[in-house]
Amino acid sequence: MPASAGTIVLASEYNAVAELVNKIFGDKYAAVLVTDADRSNHKFGWGAVNIADALADGTLITAERLQGMVNRTNVMVDHVNINDTILVFSVPSNRTDVLARTPIRAEDLNVVETKVTNSILSSNAHLTIDPTNASSFVVTPGTAYARSTPWNNQLVGEHKWTFNSYNHARYFFNSGGQLRLNMEMTGGSTAGYTNWADIINEIGVLSLTWDNVVQSSSITQGTSEGKGFYDLTNSYQLLFTSSGVTAPSGYGYGYGGSGNDNYGYQAAEMYITVDNAFMSAYGYGYGYGYSGYANRYMKLYGKWADNGKDVDLKIVLDDTAFGQFTDGTFETSVSYLMPDIITLNDATFDVNPDPVFSIINNYNTADDS
Repeated sequence: MPASAGTIVLASEYNAVAELVNKIFGDKYAAVLVTDADRSNHKFGWGAVNIADALADGTLITAERLQGMVNRTNVMVDHVNINDTILVFSVPSNRTDVLARTPIRAEDLNVVETKVTNSILSSNAHLTIDPTNASSFVVTPGTAYARSTPWNNQLVGEHKWTFNSYNHARYFFNSGGQLRLNMEMTGGSTAGYTNWADIINEIGVLSLTWDNVVQSSSITQGTSEGKGFYDLTNSYQLLFTSSGVTAPSGYGYGYGGSGNDNYGYQAAEMYITVDNAFMSAYGYGYGYGYSGYANRYMKLYGKWADNGKDVDLKIVLDDTAFGQFTDGTFETSVSYLMPDIITLNDATFDVNPDPVFSIINNYNTADDS
């Protein structure tokens, strides 16, 4: 905290709070690299121009500098997903006005530091976004990112999002941006189609955030590895696995007995036999199982490329264990959640330009069959 209320703020005290504002609204770590072993500091910074935070001792700190910090803090309060109030000047009873050249006191600076520390940085709120300050944009790759030819082994699709730089990608994710994808299967009639459609069509939208892959569907939850943008390396790693079973596609059973108290019922690939010796006439047992497509999964992998400018995502549908023919059309559509521009006086939050989408592998290459 700055000095006691009523005292004139020193340059060193101002600098400490200005650095705190810059840590989120600007970027105090612009020299970082995607290859850094420790990337914990990378999640700070929205990429705006830093305000002065290295004023020389003896510099008179006036209200115009305070107003610049207040503007940036109020944009932060507006942008992040919290319920809070903006800052306003509260003129002490012993002050008649706060003009641009009025020296600021400790109590003026204290409220900025408290707001940033307790509201913006608390619980990683600086990495969130108010839904009213974000826009979702759909990219339509069309039939180029779909497969309509029957297949029975596997499908592999890859696409990438390109940013201007690794820092540009940081600002996007640090301010709540998300990269999304949605898959759909339509128009088929084979058993393979039915099995895969049950899995794919209940996944919903998958969103890559700074620390996770989030699934929108609450019908059938898959398994997220708890890895997001800052967990990516330059090699593909698993981010998400779909649920293997969403509903039974059918089951079968059989039974048999030997005239004593043993009955066995068999279903699909499993069976149980019960011998109840205490029963005076017949004992019985039964079991049933769903068909083996519990071992079919859609998997999502991710990595970074081109020194962190690119985020590459790979989708794999593996049916090699079953080899069922799957007809119909499998299509992937993509979208992204882009933070909106917010301007307040001299403070502007803006993580433009938008990331650029492109296809690497379109489900119709040599690794698809």
